[in-house]
Amino acid sequence: MTNLEKLTDLYQQRINTFELKKEKLKKHLVLISISRFVFFILFIISFVYSVKQFSLVLLGLIFLSLIIFIGLVIRYIRQTSILKHYQNLIEINTNEKNSLKNQYSVFYDGNQYIDREHEFSYDLDLFGKGSIFQYINRTVTQVGSDLLASSFTKINTDRNEILEKQQGISELSEKLDWRQNYLATGHNYKITSDDSLFINKWLDKASYFITKKIFRFLVVALPTVTILSFILFISGTVHYSAFTSLAIIQLFIASIFLRRTNLEQNMISKRIGILKNYSSLIKLIDQETFNSKLFIDLKTELHTENYNAQEAFRKLIKIIDAFDSRLNIFLGVILNATLMWDMYSVIRLERWKQKYGYNVKKWVKVIAQFDMYCSVSNFAYNNPGYIYPEISDNCVMEAKELGHPLISSKKRVNNDFTINELGKIDIITGANMAGKSTFLRTIGVNLILALNGMPVCAKKYCFKIVNLFSGMRTADSLNENESYFYAELKRLKNIINKLNQGEPTLVLLDEILKGTNSVDKAKGSWKFVEHLIKLQATGIIATHDLTLCKIKDRYPQNITNKCFEVEIDKQNIIFDYKLKSGVTKNMNASILMEQMGLFDN
Repeated sequence: MTNLEKLTDLYQQRINTFELKKEKLKKHLVLISISRFVFFILFIISFVYSVKQFSLVLLGLIFLSLIIFIGLVIRYIRQTSILKHYQNLIEINTNEKNSLKNQYSVFYDGNQYIDREHEFSYDLDLFGKGSIFQYINRTVTQVGSDLLASSFTKINTDRNEILEKQQGISELSEKLDWRQNYLATGHNYKITSDDSLFINKWLDKASYFITKKIFRFLVVALPTVTILSFILFISGTVHYSAFTSLAIIQLFIASIFLRRTNLEQNMISKRIGILKNYSSLIKLIDQETFNSKLFIDLKTELHTENYNAQEAFRKLIKIIDAFDSRLNIFLGVILNATLMWDMYSVIRLERWKQKYGYNVKKWVKVIAQFDMYCSVSNFAYNNPGYIYPEISDNCVMEAKELGHPLISSKKRVNNDFTINELGKIDIITGANMAGKSTFLRTIGVNLILALNGMPVCAKKYCFKIVNLFSGMRTADSLNENESYFYAELKRLKNIINKLNQGEPTLVLLDEILKGTNSVDKAKGSWKFVEHLIKLQATGIIATHDLTLCKIKDRYPQNITNKCFEVEIDKQNIIFDYKLKSGVTKNMNASILMEQMGLFDN
């Protein structure tokens, strides 16, 4: 049985298991509903009979049936949450099973991260429909999605960090249950950029009440005096007007600050879902044991001095729930008349911000990082045949059986490839559709995976930590009144600027100077490659221009010619997509045109 078949069976088994648990729980919920109804009716009957004829037995039955009813309501809510969790797990495993068949369109494609001017992401199809981002992305938070996108576009040059990521991803890839529980919990509340924006806005909002001594005094003194006056009124010591006057004063103060209070409550209460989700995700992180330095360090960031993130969020949720009791008009009037509830609640929120607010953004980033690493670890788990690459100090790249992750293993043709040292340039020729552009993307994508500590699609992969710059897909710009050729020249200029910075950079170019005539193209391409050699550039250049290959005669120490050859049997073209040494001998444009019927009419 192949790895693909084993994974497919595993995900199907998990789907079946969670389906059984879901159906069992649904039956249990029906029993709870029936029991809840029975005890509610028992409460009503006991109450009615107790009104007609009071007895201690009926009183006990009233309280017993009410307590059991409330307990059943609470249990129903909790069991419903578990049912939703099972449904999320079924969806997660169904999506993973489909993704093994290259059906991953259900995942967000990262279209918002497409940047045509980026050094390499647009050329390598890192974002968009059918992209490497969509293939890997499983994030459930907007911040996690942003972090994953950022990891693909920013080159990591820290050797130790790459090695730590390899260890962490390897460890987390084996924690299938934990990863899926983390994602299933995250699916309960899809955290969007708007949610994060509102939370950050609330955290950054300056405190008002707690910074003023008068409010801190009033919120303690007035309720104390008001409650004392009520007790004295009940005991017959003072007139009721003392209590009502104090209550009116509190209501008057509440009305003065009503707009400010409503704004505070609306800002945070509407986002309580995201806070509860944060609390649940942090709880999962706290309860899990990690051995890799990457996750031990991340987990440590959730604990600051004498308090921790989970406890902090739990306190905040309790404060918000208590604050929301004011939404009941009758209860709100009583609370504000006796306890200055609005001001007291806002002060509690401001005090929470003073104590914990500084750390919240850090805690949210930890949640997002675990979210991101769940995605890349899932990628590692779904591709057990991939390997974690070795980092080299000398060889730029040495790969055996290197392939593109997005091409199905049944169709993928892998190649060996080596660049022994910096300053070497491979010129790759080949017919149309022979595989040159795909090979360049294969090189680029696997390097990005390697720099992020992820496994690569190869049997062996050794690489040097280098920057990456590509020129493969240039577009003109009508908005900037910019021609295709000028846009291409700008791209080449950016590559030169990058090389002039002196940092080791792998350059990937697909057909230099496509926007001009063949004579000018050949002359310009030759000069550009010579300039790359002068700058000791390292790279791969794919071209149809066979004359460019002759540059090897002048610079044999720098240039290597390789090709993707095609076999032409009369009017049939056979592609093997295998990289070979030398210059291509066969071109196929005219045959392809004939096969498409361009000359039939």
